[in-house]
Amino acid sequence: MKAKRFLPILFIIIVCVLMSSCSIGLDDENLLQPPKNTGREAAIQKLIEKAARGRYSLKYPKNGEYRSAIITKDLNSDENDEAVAFYRTQLDESVHMLVMCCVKDEWKTCQDFKTDYTEVDSICFSDYNFDGTLDILAGFTTSGDINELSIYNYNPKTAQASEANFKTNYSTFATGDFDGDGGSEIITLTLTSADSEAKATLFDYDKKKLYKLSQCSMDSTVTKYENVTAALLDKKTTGLAVDGIVDGGYNTQILYYDAKETLLMNYPYTVSKNSNPTFRSYSITSRDIDEDKIIEFPVIKSSANTADTENIAPVTSWRSFDIKNNKLVEDFRCMNNIEYGYYFKMPENFIDATAATLSEDSKTMKIYSLVNDKKGALILTIKAFDVGAPPEKMKGYSTIENYNQNTFAYKIGDTSVLYIDDKTVKENFALSDVSV
Repeated sequence: MKAKRFLPILFIIIVCVLMSSCSIGLDDENLLQPPKNTGREAAIQKLIEKAARGRYSLKYPKNGEYRSAIITKDLNSDENDEAVAFYRTQLDESVHMLVMCCVKDEWKTCQDFKTDYTEVDSICFSDYNFDGTLDILAGFTTSGDINELSIYNYNPKTAQASEANFKTNYSTFATGDFDGDGGSEIITLTLTSADSEAKATLFDYDKKKLYKLSQCSMDSTVTKYENVTAALLDKKTTGLAVDGIVDGGYNTQILYYDAKETLLMNYPYTVSKNSNPTFRSYSITSRDIDEDKIIEFPVIKSSANTADTENIAPVTSWRSFDIKNNKLVEDFRCMNNIEYGYYFKMPENFIDATAATLSEDSKTMKIYSLVNDKKGALILTIKAFDVGAPPEKMKGYSTIENYNQNTFAYKIGDTSVLYIDDKTVKENFALSDVSV
């Protein structure tokens, strides 16, 4: 029987091979040849091959928004993309950055820059010099956590690219209109090293060059910048949220430029260098959690003690930053299930009156009333079931939604102490992964 089943399968494989353009040989590398690119992709590939003058390997940025070795971007807003490619030749280990553009429907090389580096850290695009064309900000790894930032300008009139007279070391960097002048500035962040302290440096453009506008100290205990986001702190001020890794957890630093004092400020170090209210043991990053276009910052609140083996679910107080009074102001609180990627926004009557626990496998969250800081009545249960779970397993539960192979469902318990209904449950349940 096995032989009879095998023959049709073998026949199908042979037909598929004959109908394809693939060739079979003894060399493993030639078993499957990928199809040749066409159109724009083919033209870009030919330019890279010509520049490399032989075999080459593409290099991929390790960090940042753009992780591809070949990046297309409309630099001068003419509705036609330019392209940037990182590659390394067979002859040496130095990374090349090839800038390409399309002129009269024909792709051409604008400039092939050979760098002194072997790895690409990140790349982004920003019009820092107010000429209406996006510039290329490319970071290359030198050693350890130290990178070097270089800037390249594209001139659409001549279809040429050139390197700006600017280089600086950094651990990570970001761009944004931090001084409110309608242009784009650059903030570089460094970590504490044997040679220097952790710093943030704000660069602005004037008189045809970038210059250091301001600088401030950063938390010296941060060992890695985990998440850096340029975002609105209020309706008119763009700042930088810096989530970092410290011993035992994470914290957040908030950078903004105070135009009145012409200083780059760092909260909470403008208040106290000894404590950070955002310290947390959970990897929860700063984000626009309520989608009001203003970033919020997580502060973990303590919860009730429990007498059983269940884990206390972390309660996050999401806070916006009040620049005028230099403090964090609570917007709302939520109970988190980090492993399953959701949170439950606490209704007003739940604040300081409830505690939540998670089962050992984190599938079940139970919300209790608080009586003298101890667990009281079970008010609400939220549970993750496998998608397609049989009805008998979900008996007594109502479905909220399906996501990532899970069906999230709930069951309302004792509402005599704290009232909650189906509508409130569904309105306050949110998926962490899709709400930001």
